[in-house]
Amino acid sequence: MSDFNDNKLTPLTGFWCLPNGQFNDQDRQVLTDLYLPLIGPEAFSIYQLLWAKVPNKEMITNRQSHSILFALLDMGVNSFIAGRQRLEALGLIKSFSKSDDMGSFLIYQLFTPSTPKKFFTDDIMSIFLLEKIGESEYSRLADKYYKSADILKNTEDISKKFLEVFRLNDDDLRNRPSLVEEKREDFENSKSDKVPSISVEETSDFDWTLVEDRIGQLFKITHADLLENQQLILSLHEFYGISEVTMIDLIGETTDIVNNKIDPNALKRLAQKRFENKTNITARVAQPEIDPNIKVSNANKPESILLNRAKNTAPADFLADEKAQKDGYVGTTEARALRTLSSRSILPNSVLNIMVHYILQSSPTLALPLMETISNDWKQNGVKTPEDALKRLNDFQNRSKNPRKRRYSKNSGKVEQATDWSKVQSKSANNTDEIKAEQHRQEMLKKLRNRKN
Repeated sequence: MSDFNDNKLTPLTGFWCLPNGQFNDQDRQVLTDLYLPLIGPEAFSIYQLLWAKVPNKEMITNRQSHSILFALLDMGVNSFIAGRQRLEALGLIKSFSKSDDMGSFLIYQLFTPSTPKKFFTDDIMSIFLLEKIGESEYSRLADKYYKSADILKNTEDISKKFLEVFRLNDDDLRNRPSLVEEKREDFENSKSDKVPSISVEETSDFDWTLVEDRIGQLFKITHADLLENQQLILSLHEFYGISEVTMIDLIGETTDIVNNKIDPNALKRLAQKRFENKTNITARVAQPEIDPNIKVSNANKPESILLNRAKNTAPADFLADEKAQKDGYVGTTEARALRTLSSRSILPNSVLNIMVHYILQSSPTLALPLMETISNDWKQNGVKTPEDALKRLNDFQNRSKNPRKRRYSKNSGKVEQATDWSKVQSKSANNTDEIKAEQHRQEMLKKLRNRKN
């Protein structure tokens, strides 16, 4: 069993590509239209290059090293890992580590993109795409792929079935041959053909029974229709921190009154607009009560309050609260940046809140490149809780006081240079042009709203 992890990935690490299906021109078109806005150009290039590196007749002992990929992509280790993780998050590849006599290596199992129908009916994927490209482009792409399937409406399927064309022995149909049964079990027990899926975990803090009861009392929506949209409703709750009562109101506002059915697209759009409006609140968000299980002293009171806020506040509310404390406002760009990182589910929301607090201590706005840099570092160093995040930040701050001090890794026997976070911070903080442009756009929007009012 290999104990390999991304911290050990070097240009000399071997890799092997294992395809699941065939990547054709139609898949490439779907990848460009629907996935490129989500994964970005680097991950887009990594995915296509890995398909090009699928071996023909080579043996696994003749595998290549990652240096080949890095050279062709003109990409460093960290950029490659970040891009590969985006592909993993969207179910395009799965990564496995393995060891043999030649050492540890990685196996990249490649999956073709989802069909347009599956993509647009997947709550998480469709919401993520809508936020990345906007309503106009989203509608254009949806119409493009829907109309191609619309041709088959009102047609009659006259295709022949298998047994209408081919004949099999009746005994074999009733009693499968032992060889067929044996190999079938092998494939059923294999995990190689299980396509990765993006699913919403069970939401323990969402009272689904309350929503069911109130929807049944207030609207004519059937129970079956509500269950059909259950995943969408839970997704919106997770992404935007929407309460049960608010969710009931949103469903009521977007229900198709002609057929008394939930309109999924309208519900997504309204939830997104509500999120954008909510992040620009000017009033201070109420502080959650301190958890009685947390022992608070004068020494650790600020840290305990921060941890409690991080654990009990949705990222959008946390960001708005942080800005309100500084008499600032949430810009569209930084709200989208936080939403993008949250959608990838790389780090828990409570950990993202700590990141937001840390960045805004020295920068007026959030910037996605810096957030991805910190996220990648925390992911690789096992940061899973807000306490872990604070400890990681304290370690960096202590090292920054002694910039020439090097740290010794007992596991590898190597001396490692500590990351200079101050340089990463200043690079983001100096991006004044982008900040001024965002402020100017927000001022113009305020003037337009005031005129309408």
